Amino acid sequence: MTVDLNPHDDAPTVAYQFAGAGAGAFDPDDDLGRCPVCAAPVYADDRYCEVCGHALDGPDPVHGDADHSEVDLGELAGVCDRGVRHTTNEDSMGLAVVYGTLIAVVCDGVSTTPGSGQASSAAAATAMAVLADAVRAHGPGHPVHHDSLPPRGAGGRANDMLDVLEPDYADYDEPRTAPQAIVGGFTPEDAEAALHAAVEAAQDTIAQLSAAEGRMAPSCTFAAAIITPPTPDGPGMVTVGWVGDSRVYLLGPRWCERLTSDDTWAAEAARAGLIPASEAETHRRAHTLTRWLGGDVEDIAPHTEIFPIETPATVLVCSDGLWNYASRPDVMASLVNQLPAHCTAIEVARHLVDFAIDAGGHDNITVVAARVDH
Repeated sequence: MTVDLNPHDDAPTVAYQFAGAGAGAFDPDDDLGRCPVCAAPVYADDRYCEVCGHALDGPDPVHGDADHSEVDLGELAGVCDRGVRHTTNEDSMGLAVVYGTLIAVVCDGVSTTPGSGQASSAAAATAMAVLADAVRAHGPGHPVHHDSLPPRGAGGRANDMLDVLEPDYADYDEPRTAPQAIVGGFTPEDAEAALHAAVEAAQDTIAQLSAAEGRMAPSCTFAAAIITPPTPDGPGMVTVGWVGDSRVYLLGPRWCERLTSDDTWAAEAARAGLIPASEAETHRRAHTLTRWLGGDVEDIAPHTEIFPIETPATVLVCSDGLWNYASRPDVMASLVNQLPAHCTAIEVARHLVDFAIDAGGHDNITVVAARVDH
């Protein structure tokens, strides 16, 4: 697999002009790149993406540099910033919109291992390509008729899609909404399988990078959200996958919650009752990872979960450079609610990055926001 990385080792953003993504499906000699919107393979002399119609010679939705970069795809957007205290940026992000499915990936390089900025960039690029190709392989899907859904009371509810419980932010239980099934071209179950394939491919890429550079194994976290659109009779769904402590939040009109649980020593100790839950983010080992992507680990299978989306909603995928300052879902929701109700995804991402910088900016900051039916 050949991945065209930014020439700077600390490159924060996945640019979609890379070749050989998708586990070696393309020959790098074919001069293939990726559409910056849907990540479909494109040739250097193509004027338009044949999948989404994006004008390849028009304005690039990806812009910025290693210190600060932005991707604006309309309903999906991301901002990656070096922050105030770090001299390099080891965060990376990847975004794509394929047949109405929104894909967001965030990887955070582990600063204690050399080359982790480059590893996070390679991992995000590889994972994004695998996920986009998986959605594209299923096609755009088809409208769903009423008789294809289960009747009320027979394992599915057509209108009452959410079991919403009162939030309890003092514990570290698994997320609290109950997932429901959806029928479509690319299902949440397909998304779960794609996340496993994407993480495996990202791990392979990091291992190859380590061998090529002759370095000790660089490492990074991984968090991704795949938002499948609603059908006429079913809700939109978000499928999340993660390894490490980058997070996904779902902020809805009647509730808010964190969809991921950290792979850290303190978080696991809190879940096991070994330390108070209140110390999970203040303990001296609060950021000691127990799982990550890198050349020196064996178990890289991601956690995956599926959740329904009650619209309008905002899905956030972020590194700890943001959530260090706004860990609780209700606090994150209050920050988003400071903006006008119909603000764009890029405005949400910029606002949250600015908040983290104003709060101290002690780490690299990456925020990808999806606005669903706003």
